[in-house]
Amino acid sequence: MEIYQLQYFIKTAEVLHFTKAAELCFVTQSGLSQQIKKLEEELGMPLFVRIGKKVQLTEAGAVFLIHARQIIENVENGKQAIEDLNEMIGGELRIGVTYIFGLLVLPVVNSFAKTYPNLKIVVEYGTTEPLEQKLLNNELDLVLVISSNEIKLPFQKIPLFTSKLIMAVSTKHPLAVLDKIAFKKIEDIPLILPVRGFNSREFLDELFLKNNMKPKVSIELNAVHALLRLVADSDWATIVTEKAMKDWDSLKTIQITGVQTQRESFILTIDGAYQKKAVKLFIEEFRKSI
Repeated sequence: MEIYQLQYFIKTAEVLHFTKAAELCFVTQSGLSQQIKKLEEELGMPLFVRIGKKVQLTEAGAVFLIHARQIIENVENGKQAIEDLNEMIGGELRIGVTYIFGLLVLPVVNSFAKTYPNLKIVVEYGTTEPLEQKLLNNELDLVLVISSNEIKLPFQKIPLFTSKLIMAVSTKHPLAVLDKIAFKKIEDIPLILPVRGFNSREFLDELFLKNNMKPKVSIELNAVHALLRLVADSDWATIVTEKAMKDWDSLKTIQITGVQTQRESFILTIDGAYQKKAVKLFIEEFRKSI
């Protein structure tokens, strides 16, 4: 059994298409099919059901996939451990960030990349649950999140900061004269909000529901920077985490009263898993930056 055979098998299991898997593995379809067939012969059981052009995992294939991924992960961790022993901060650092961390993480990524030129840094933006799943699947090395929910094992959480939800309007907006606003009064204000799926939006919707409120949501966006730009150039208001307001001089921040909106933020890793030296160093740098 060879490592590349496992890699071919995993990729085919992910895309369920031999031709596409072969392209992604940079081999011919016949070459990939031949190696998977050898793997099946060695295991003594079929890993895929082939029906015309359609491919499905067998029960044995689904079981073996779990172990194949673990083997590849262990091999990659072993390579990384050797690099760390040699004090070569290289390889790849894969960081998952919820959208609110966009402006906070980029300066650290920039300086970190300059300090460690042999390190490839991949930053992936997304919502909390998909990023957590990718962390579990070893597709990411760490994830930065803000959450009001309890975070349980196998995640290991490193506290960062607390942040409240605030209302933001253009400095030219009539409400810009306010420093505070009661949460109940927000029901009458036309809003631009993040789309559902954002942790802040789910938290906000729960607050609306608990207070029997039906907000006037005019626009929903899945990009916080674009959302704030639109608010800055319009008469709409928004509700976002206060940390998102960094460097937005064209917006006025208004504190929300009457409800508890404070949430905690964390760096998430997998408890007990091998941690790259680059992960430890990045965590230290990011915590210093805030």
